[in-house]
Amino acid sequence: MSPSEDDIAEVDAPSSSQSTTIQPGALVELRRNTIAVYAVVLGTAFYERRILNISMTSLGEVIQHTDTDTCFEIPNVLPRDLILRSGTSTNPSKRTEIMARVEVVKRMREIEKEIMKAYNTIGRQSRSLYPLVKARDPNEWGSVSIAEAVKLLAHYRPDHYTTLLAVHKHLMGRPHEFVADFTSHRTAQAFAVRPQSHVNKLNRVTDLLHREDPILMDFVTKARGVIESSRRRALESWHELPTRIDAGVVHYTTDELVIIDVLRQAFRRKRSTQVDPYQTVVSNIIKKFDCYDEVVDDSLLRQVLVDLGEFTPWEDNASRRRELGLDLLPEDKSPTAIARNELVKNSLSSLSSVSQKSSGGSLGPHDFYSHDSLAHIRHDFGDLPVYVVDDMGAEELDDGVSVEKIPSEPGSAWVHVHIADPTSILPPTHALSEQARRLGFTSYFIHRTWPMLPRSLMYEKLSLGTVSKTGQPEPVMTFSFKVDKEGDITDWTVKAGLVRKVISIDYDSVDQILGVAPMPRPRPFESGNTTDIGIARTSLSPSHREDLERLNKISMLMRHRSTSQAYNYVIPRAVLSLSQKPLHGASFDHPKPLQYRGFPQLTYEVLSQQHVEYGSRLMVAEFMKFACRVASRWFSARGVPMLRRSSKAPIALHDLALEELEASRDVDGYVDQYISLRSDVYTPPVEYTLTPGMHWNMGVPEGEGYVRVTSPLRRYGDLVAHWQIKHALLNESSPPLFSPEWLTSYGKELRQIEGHTKRAAQDHQKQWALMYIKRWMENGKSRSDLPDPLNCLVGRITGSLKIDKFNREARWTCYLPSIGLQGTLICDDPVHPNLPIGTEVDVKIDSIRLGIVPMLILQQK
Repeated sequence: MSPSEDDIAEVDAPSSSQSTTIQPGALVELRRNTIAVYAVVLGTAFYERRILNISMTSLGEVIQHTDTDTCFEIPNVLPRDLILRSGTSTNPSKRTEIMARVEVVKRMREIEKEIMKAYNTIGRQSRSLYPLVKARDPNEWGSVSIAEAVKLLAHYRPDHYTTLLAVHKHLMGRPHEFVADFTSHRTAQAFAVRPQSHVNKLNRVTDLLHREDPILMDFVTKARGVIESSRRRALESWHELPTRIDAGVVHYTTDELVIIDVLRQAFRRKRSTQVDPYQTVVSNIIKKFDCYDEVVDDSLLRQVLVDLGEFTPWEDNASRRRELGLDLLPEDKSPTAIARNELVKNSLSSLSSVSQKSSGGSLGPHDFYSHDSLAHIRHDFGDLPVYVVDDMGAEELDDGVSVEKIPSEPGSAWVHVHIADPTSILPPTHALSEQARRLGFTSYFIHRTWPMLPRSLMYEKLSLGTVSKTGQPEPVMTFSFKVDKEGDITDWTVKAGLVRKVISIDYDSVDQILGVAPMPRPRPFESGNTTDIGIARTSLSPSHREDLERLNKISMLMRHRSTSQAYNYVIPRAVLSLSQKPLHGASFDHPKPLQYRGFPQLTYEVLSQQHVEYGSRLMVAEFMKFACRVASRWFSARGVPMLRRSSKAPIALHDLALEELEASRDVDGYVDQYISLRSDVYTPPVEYTLTPGMHWNMGVPEGEGYVRVTSPLRRYGDLVAHWQIKHALLNESSPPLFSPEWLTSYGKELRQIEGHTKRAAQDHQKQWALMYIKRWMENGKSRSDLPDPLNCLVGRITGSLKIDKFNREARWTCYLPSIGLQGTLICDDPVHPNLPIGTEVDVKIDSIRLGIVPMLILQQK
């Protein structure tokens, strides 16, 4: 797996941008901390690098809010001309605006009356919904859309939007049965339905608490002993590597196991806009332990579960998120993984069967293509070397590069980007394809990787170089472009190809061949830095070295010819790595409680985008980026629909701000993130569109477009692109395999999966970094031979002052470059003078919270 082209140029801005898709005239239900209010959207405003909605309530109050504050949206409720006349200012001065707002308020109050009428009409009927929509398996989650719930509950005006809002209100009020989606509730307009077993167990433990049943106190007594033993064991095994053994002396009764299950089930992401039915139960149980002085929150709950042996000390929070759909069992013990590998084995064996179906017939969910349908049009690249450049130990190799001189055009050359071709055997109808769609991506975590496609299939057939290693020609999809001596692209083509000479080499070795000095990789908790220089391959012939040097020269020419005004930020980030992978978390299906010892040995580095945009990594990524641009050109030229990634140029209140920002770019296109933050520039998020739009982050102009095609082994969207290309190559006059309507629908699905994956990855990295620092603070800094980077922390303010009125605190977001983490700087004085963005502040760590969303709390020294 090469560094993704998006890993190169599509990094997060210093502060996450937020956009809005809610149009003026929409009726929205806004919720903060379980308080709901209805409002109508008047327009938008630009504030602190975000696009905010401006809405008005039935009281005539004008408020600003983000899309994430919106739980429900009904578009086009009020006429657009009325909304335009209302204006967006907080205090209207024109008579036309005042009169229009009076009319809006009047209509809003009528709408609220209708919502309440529908709500009261439904009344107790809402209790009948759960038995109708829960999953058949008592241990499985279900789902129900608002529209489905209306059909089952409402008889009063079932087709009217006020009834939708009334049903939504009922479901939000039954959190013990229905759970609002954490990230996409507004757009999905659906609820997750708790498993029946979860509901029963929560009810059982609630009843035990209400009755002060002796069963509960027996459990508390037993749990105290387990907690004390766990704490002693943690200290004894502090420097050991992770191990686990059966806790033979601990035996829980059936009711006690129910209590433990409730504690585990309580540790999940939840929206503050919906009451948490577990909160009171968990708080009461933990207080009865009388072992903890901290405030009961999800961070303390996690520690309790660790102390009880229900979580490992290294338990990863993010990979447990239900929306990711990851199988947490070890692959050799997971029924799902075993079944997938058996499916691969059977599907591959059927390829050699005399009774296999032809590719032109109907394929079942377990059928691979019986033969390569593109065999007759594949271009054979013969002995042209294909260089697969990747990290040492990479798990899936999906791209390689060739260079072909053009004797008749001195200085010009063809660059061929060869991509692994899983769709040569894998049809979109296969069960593995459906599973890949649900996952969306390969999930890379510090402690473990969850591949999108089964490892057995990748290692047997699909990873680039696997087939050619046996002496057989290897199918690829090739995206080629001709580059002249100035670095301009003068021609391009897309082909199904065959390659025979695949040469694998790691990045560090290529850098040595190219004479690129290794970039230091700071390790703040160790003495000095490291460069991790790999051992160069000595078997490369002079011609191979010449090819790599030519490829590097071409990539530099292409980069220098780019007229893009895109820029990047140098943001040091904590990057942790683990040598003993895979490392598994707690197994909830184990028949006996487990005891855990030790902790994994981690490497803590602070790296920036410059470490990725460097040497051979930058070279390969530049070629991958142009392959995606070639793919978009091909789809446009053929008139074949395809999803493209698109992003617009940054927006600022004043043109001068953008000019100053662009002027601050260095020769490599980097700008100071604090200049960007002070400029108050809004960077629109990436979107999916069928039109070949601009991708500003990648330097792609309007009209060209950008289609991801370079990682079909780890991204389902790339598989879709390959299937679409092949269908068009074989059936030029036929309709596309995937229609524009299907692609548009999938684009929405893909954005949701990407959002889940991105948020999980960010929280995952931060959790492991904070676990490392917490252990360092508790024990590691006692080593006199090591520097303590936490003694002299200097933070820089990255956000404006926020006042927490409830806790009477002043808060800022504050970045710590030396350890690559962002924290929250808290001052107990709410009238503390504001600290401008970019201000350097001497800080100390106040606390570390390893809850669902890990947090680093700072105080000023």
